[in-house]
Amino acid sequence: MSDLFLAFDYGERRVGVAMGDASIGIAHPVKTIVYKTSRILMGEIECIVNEWNPTALVVGMPRHDQDRPHPLEKRVNRFCKTLESRFKLMVHMIDESYTSFEADQFLVANKLGWEKRKKVIDMVAAQLILED
Repeated sequence: MSDLFLAFDYGERRVGVAMGDASIGIAHPVKTIVYKTSRILMGEIECIVNEWNPTALVVGMPRHDQDRPHPLEKRVNRFCKTLESRFKLMVHMIDESYTSFEADQFLVANKLGWEKRKKVIDMVAAQLILED
């Protein structure tokens, strides 16, 4: 049995999703979910969870360089609690500092224009969360 993880890079309008298999040390982007309501978001996540059947979930927690809370911190905590209660899976929170920046730098280096980067940056950031 492999240890499959789904990672989420949470945002107010988009959530990046990546899959990682710890037994063979790989991670790759799965999808960027664009949503307007939490019902839409959770429905999309349910489909992905059912497809991949992960052993645990990983969520990137935004942090500031200083010791003050990030504006999204409360929403991300609520998101984690919802995932845990809905899917009955362990949810690990990992510092996601600079993952979106790193993802953007990677995509720019690969010569993707802004429109294409906008569509994939969140799932690449989720992949980076798993790779950390």
